[in-house]
Amino acid sequence: MSNEDSYLVDANLGLYLVADGMGGHAGGAHASAMCADVVNRVVRRGMARVAGLPPEEASVVIHEVLGASASEASARIFDQAQADRSLQGMGTTLTGILFYGNRGYIVHVGDSRAYLMRGGTARQLTSDHSWLAEQIEAGLLTEEEAKLSDLKHIITRSVGFERLVEADIVTVSVSLGDVFLLCSDGMANYITLDEIARLARDHHYSELPQICTDIALSRGGDDNITVVVVLACNDYDSRKPMRKLSKTVADTLPSIG
Repeated sequence: MSNEDSYLVDANLGLYLVADGMGGHAGGAHASAMCADVVNRVVRRGMARVAGLPPEEASVVIHEVLGASASEASARIFDQAQADRSLQGMGTTLTGILFYGNRGYIVHVGDSRAYLMRGGTARQLTSDHSWLAEQIEAGLLTEEEAKLSDLKHIITRSVGFERLVEADIVTVSVSLGDVFLLCSDGMANYITLDEIARLARDHHYSELPQICTDIALSRGGDDNITVVVVLACNDYDSRKPMRKLSKTVADTLPSIG
């Protein structure tokens, strides 16, 4: 199995993301890597507009910048796929978080996920753009029925499959000690919210990527698994890079940075 996931850890910018590519190995891997690169560059450029703004004005600009980053990534991926027949049909999920002040700003397209662990509990911060999630929301499937479905990988919104995409932008307050976990569906499909909360209570945050990956693989995970964990602490300059782990069943990419 080849790895079609990409991730970004830019501690200086405060931007972290996971992207899960689709459209065959060549297309999927290219789309996810391209998405991470474009989002990083657009956000870095856009944040220059934020310096010195009052908090609420800054929040509005950040929403615009994150939405624009997903839109530009989608347009560039789509246009490249149209120009190269070998890449046609490629696309990617995108789930990222940008920290600014005491807030986290999440940009989300697809079925990768963002979780927040706080005070011994966990909650999912994103809503899946997937066929199963829509069936559950419409009352046509139960959560238990969805877990048994073979249609987990059908998503209804992605970056690059169409030229235009609308990203969900979610704002969350950040408190000291908060732990944010971003992951591709290779992890999310195998570990429940209650289990994530328990793992965060029982283990140091730096151990979570390895533990979550091992659990997903032990339960039959056959998809790419990418996990990025970020701890909110009170001294930005002394923070060490967060532990990153990206794995597939047949291929392991060691932590870098």
